[in-house]
Amino acid sequence: MIPGVGSVGVKTLVASCGSERTLFENLDALEADGKVPPRIAQHIRHSTLLDQAKAQIEICNKHNINILYILDRKYPRRLAKCDDAPTLLYCLGNTNLDTSHTLGIVGTRSCDSDGRNNIFALIEKLKADNIKVIVISGLALGADTYAHQAALQYEQPTVAVLGHGLNMVYPSENRRLAGNIVHSGGALLTEYYFGQQVNKNNFPRRNRIIAGLCDALIVAQSKIKGGALITANKAIQYRREVYAFPGRTSDKLYAGCNYLIANNLATLIANPNEFEKLIGWKQSKIPIQTELSLMSLSPEEAAVLDVLHSYGATHTDTLAELSKIPLEQLLSLLLTMEFKDLVMSLPGNRYEAR
Repeated sequence: MIPGVGSVGVKTLVASCGSERTLFENLDALEADGKVPPRIAQHIRHSTLLDQAKAQIEICNKHNINILYILDRKYPRRLAKCDDAPTLLYCLGNTNLDTSHTLGIVGTRSCDSDGRNNIFALIEKLKADNIKVIVISGLALGADTYAHQAALQYEQPTVAVLGHGLNMVYPSENRRLAGNIVHSGGALLTEYYFGQQVNKNNFPRRNRIIAGLCDALIVAQSKIKGGALITANKAIQYRREVYAFPGRTSDKLYAGCNYLIANNLATLIANPNEFEKLIGWKQSKIPIQTELSLMSLSPEEAAVLDVLHSYGATHTDTLAELSKIPLEQLLSLLLTMEFKDLVMSLPGNRYEAR
């Protein structure tokens, strides 16, 4: 709530001060040491920040809104790896954001029947092949709406990332859709606190959250400029897999998709079967546990599998930290375990147990 202090600024302040509590309790000393800029220190002194924060907590408790701080275990781990991840998220719903597969789908608000059919066919194929995936989009009209609707129709959980507080739904036409998302086991997610209104600058910032949450991003339809291309660029920056449906060169609704494909920024997908082959997601196997397989594991392999069974698909950096195996040694170990069919590699330097 401090003007001019964004997500990166919060992390810098906390790192400089040592903790959030220290920032507020030792403000004078920190300002004197140059760790807190005078403008920020003055705002903290002459505002009611802590009272406002307390009010937000009470509101969230009243409306069953979960507050996710970036250091919390429940904060989505994919997003936490992004440099500009929000310090705080507000979540209405109980979806596990750290599930094995997450798929972002974005596109133009002018999405036509061709774009809609591609989205529905893709989600239908994932459902038919028993691939569980969280569908992530932005609740905007057009492609976003179709992505959420397709997920609901084919019983896949879906998450809508909003550009405003959870006191409202924008656009209003999607109020019922938002309710269906939450009631079906999905979630509404935002970095904006309760009561923050719609601002056009919020939506480009919102798009980085969509990109950060997903393993792969699909641009269903996009003009040469727009939010979908902003999301795609952020996904590329975060080293996510980006895919796009191609269209006629004369079709303005596919100009953005064709641009991404032509410049090797996105992989062309002509049909749902092709996407499944490219992404490498496989139908979940029923785990078969035998005494022989357990006895043949090395201590390091057992440590890795223990983490993967506890946390699901995990980034190699996090896996190294949790298993206490040096990263260079871990990467070699994972390759061996993959040959043994113990683990499976996923996009974004992640692994999951088979």
